Amino acid sequence: MAELGDSLERMSFVQLLLLFGFVTCYVLAIGGLFGSTVRLRAAGLALLQAGAFTALTDPWVHGALFMAFAVAGLGLFVLLSWLLARALGPRQALPLPPETQAGGTASSLSQPSRHDDEPAAVADLPGRARVAR
Repeated sequence: MAELGDSLERMSFVQLLLLFGFVTCYVLAIGGLFGSTVRLRAAGLALLQAGAFTALTDPWVHGALFMAFAVAGLGLFVLLSWLLARALGPRQALPLPPETQAGGTASSLSQPSRHDDEPAAVADLPGRARVAR
């Protein structure tokens, strides 16, 4: 473990920049902030930066170990954040049953439509949207 610490102390600015880029792109890739295209590109860029960081680290095994520790550390952070949110977050309210909603027309929304009523149901969509709000 002391050898790993020594190789990390000798990291250059380029390696630190690659490490920062890897962590940033990895977080973007596993997060839900952007769409699938951006997330896929971020994952590819993170993989590329992880490979470059590993190749520039002497010996390369220490770079690979550091990448594994970084991924495990981020996973542990996500797990602890999720557990904390579940333990201390607000409780979700259960939805009201259709018969207790205002207006009494909500029960007609829950009934399945027949194929012969489809044009009438499509024509009544704006009215239904106002009731659902």
